[in-house]
Amino acid sequence: MAKKNSAKPIAESYSMPALSGLYGMPPFEYRDSQNLLVCFETDAKVLRQLVPAPLTPNAENMMFVTVTDFMCSGFGRYYEAHMFTQALFKKRVVNYSIYLILDNDVAICGGREIWGFPKKLGRLNMSLKDDVASATVERGGIKLIDIAMRMSEFGTPEDVAGPAEWIAHKVIPSVTTGAPHEVDQLTSTTLTNIAIREVHKGRGSLQFGTSPSDPFHEIPINKILGGFYFRNDVTLPDGKVAHNYLS
Repeated sequence: MAKKNSAKPIAESYSMPALSGLYGMPPFEYRDSQNLLVCFETDAKVLRQLVPAPLTPNAENMMFVTVTDFMCSGFGRYYEAHMFTQALFKKRVVNYSIYLILDNDVAICGGREIWGFPKKLGRLNMSLKDDVASATVERGGIKLIDIAMRMSEFGTPEDVAGPAEWIAHKVIPSVTTGAPHEVDQLTSTTLTNIAIREVHKGRGSLQFGTSPSDPFHEIPINKILGGFYFRNDVTLPDGKVAHNYLS
């Protein structure tokens, strides 16, 4: 007589799909990341449009673009471009994420669904040749970011150190058309175990391409303030709701 099959329940997953979650639970450990960073000054009115209240944009109208070669314990290997700024939130200086483009679906979905980082899929290249660190970022066949810096001299970790706290605007629409968002909040997470090394600094260059899908060209680059290349380690932990627009 044949035995009846006793189906075992699928173990509960932290993320979808239930059969095999796309990503695991924080924290995520990053090791020996290679970072290219350019700081620039933009228009005050444009920056105000990019930074939502109750955040207050920085008075110097500074913005930053990084392109990074990441190796992460939970997301694997990927390249990421990150456009961000610094702002004031409840009397403390924080980073605010404006736009990210990367080439790894695990890191895209994890970043969007857990913290609300505004991530999109794209194609990125990064290189170190002669005394120049450079990178390009493309979506839809259009080069959106062309970034480079000259490795003129060694810097210090303090040259690229900023606030450890990151704020993102997390939005999840309702499944019902016309209904309010299910989630509309600012999230906060504070990086830990930050170790910065091999800092190079020098002149930087940055250009934005023109695209109907990703209108980076509408952000003025009034003045390049500096370029940096550095390596670092960091831990990305979980976070908390810093502000809820629905309450």
